Amino acid sequence: MADGKKRRRAILQMGAGVARSARALDKVFLPIVAGAALFTMLAAMFHKQIQDLISPPKPTVEQPGPRADLTAYMVDKVPVTDPDSPMWDKIPFTRISLADQSVIKPLKLEVPEEPIKVKAAHDGEWIAFLLEWPDRTADTRAIKVAEFRDACAVMITSYPAPAEARYMGTQNTPATILHWKADWQIDIEEGFQDLEKAFPNVSADMYPLLKESITSGKPPKTIDIPGFARIRLAGTWVGNPISQPSKDAPVEKIIAKGPATITTLPTQDAVGWGRWRDGFWKVVLAKKMKASDPTAGEIDVVRGSIYSVAFTVWFGSEGDRGARKNPSMLHTLYIE
Repeated sequence: MADGKKRRRAILQMGAGVARSARALDKVFLPIVAGAALFTMLAAMFHKQIQDLISPPKPTVEQPGPRADLTAYMVDKVPVTDPDSPMWDKIPFTRISLADQSVIKPLKLEVPEEPIKVKAAHDGEWIAFLLEWPDRTADTRAIKVAEFRDACAVMITSYPAPAEARYMGTQNTPATILHWKADWQIDIEEGFQDLEKAFPNVSADMYPLLKESITSGKPPKTIDIPGFARIRLAGTWVGNPISQPSKDAPVEKIIAKGPATITTLPTQDAVGWGRWRDGFWKVVLAKKMKASDPTAGEIDVVRGSIYSVAFTVWFGSEGDRGARKNPSMLHTLYIE
């Protein structure tokens, strides 16, 4: 029994000695380990500062807004009336799909199989769009009841625009529209298209107020009707641009604040031109970047900004007119 107690006492004394040794080692080595860790951390921070001085990190470049669907590229001079200009070959195109129009009568439920190709460019003064789309016929006359012209349009409004702005803007988001009409261009190229274009054999025995204007049995052309008699031509008399026999450009500049609200802007300084060749239309539509009619709602186009845009095509051979058309969805346009 005495031997067992001695062994237990010896073991306890040995354990106590080991503990005392461990505490002594902790007092020596723990400060060393902590100092080494602190030294390593300070060395790493110092190394990073030296690296930043030698090779400073590149700043993060933030993109100006969302990725644009279409970019208007800066060029020396925009060919605002030449769809065949070599300048356009340097500009990449964007494919824009056209949709149906099932909101307002007359409806257009058919959708073209191919998207249109759109290019955009500006020179700091003018912004222009080149639209190209397939069309098996060039419809350039709208005189008979069953005749309808080819046409296209570009709509520009602020960004971001509500989804309903696709339908020619809203009350709070007015849209500036450039509307090219094939028959207007023929009026400029060949002279005002009147009855004799559609009915070359028309004849008249008597024309109220204008009997002295009848020659060889033919009624007078609209351009020959004297001012006092134009009161009988309501559209011409009130200044409706569609009824005017004299036109300076085939593009009408319009403001709209929703469906059925289109209004011709006071300053008609939009320009453009179209070419039909081998089953394809190529049309340029352009406006000044600085709005001529800001008080009427015309939009300013500023470099470095993003806008909401939409495009529309009318196919005369398909009976398109007014609301019967193929519009696109809203897209984003960045001005380089």
